[in-house]
Amino acid sequence: MKRFGIRWMAWLLALAFLQTGCGKQPEAEQEKRTICVVLKAMDSVHWMSVEDGLKQGANDYDVSVNILWPSHENDVDAQNTILRDVIASEPDAIAVSPCDSEQIDVMEQAQQDGIPCFYIDAKSDQFDFPYIGADNYNIGKVAAMAFHRRLEGGKVAVIMGNTRQSTHAERLQGFRDYIEQYTELELCQVEVSETSSYLESMRCMEAILQQNPDVQGVFCTSALMVLGAMQQMKDAGAGCTLIGVDMQSDAMSSVEDGEIAALVGQNGYEIGYQTIRTIVQSLDGEMVQDNTYVDTPLITQDNAAEYLEKYLTERGEGND
Repeated sequence: MKRFGIRWMAWLLALAFLQTGCGKQPEAEQEKRTICVVLKAMDSVHWMSVEDGLKQGANDYDVSVNILWPSHENDVDAQNTILRDVIASEPDAIAVSPCDSEQIDVMEQAQQDGIPCFYIDAKSDQFDFPYIGADNYNIGKVAAMAFHRRLEGGKVAVIMGNTRQSTHAERLQGFRDYIEQYTELELCQVEVSETSSYLESMRCMEAILQQNPDVQGVFCTSALMVLGAMQQMKDAGAGCTLIGVDMQSDAMSSVEDGEIAALVGQNGYEIGYQTIRTIVQSLDGEMVQDNTYVDTPLITQDNAAEYLEKYLTERGEGND
């Protein structure tokens, strides 16, 4: 919680800085190109990892990066206000992770002003910007394949985040398509955790267990949600296969302990780092791909320790 408080103050300071221009740097840094990144939030380990990757990328590629976010992932109005200020400051490039993939009309002004724009972690069909992040449709397919290997039949359910965000919608679609086309499993229920929070996911899991007590597996579209589902399953004394998404240490430890069956990993740090790399390449006149995807490996009990050690080492938390 202390880190959240510090980051909240940092956001307020950064927003105040925008009033004088996101693209206006101190005299010693005026020759550096400025990239403004507007994320959905900074209320989870995933976003903190993205931030770390952005900062390391900025250091390695010698650019200035200003990272901003609203108070939570559903605060569309606040994010649009931040984006308007960012656009007005005329940075060299903007990367955005839309809180609502259907409401980012504000980015039209950036196009009119000739500011190069990119999507990070999530995208929208409104504008054809290059995207850097995970292949979220494939994440859903990988999760469904994991259930297919573990379960001979029966019911599976999904706890997903905000339906207006492309990340969760694409993960659900990939999961649903694979289940319906290639398995005998029945997708019996989809519960929406609008805030993707731990407590709300516990309530979603409770609803699934009440309505489908014979459910065999539950796919959660983030790590925080699968941790909430795991806790509710423990409280209810239930037993079913849980699969989540993301790389964060507590979720990977639960996979190692056998409490969560698997995670479809996406490395937030890598997403942040590759975003800076891709934007710099574009600003340097190089052609960049429409989609720059990070790896999304299946993390199971067999390899969780390896991925956990790599994750902690990457953040300077591993053993020497």
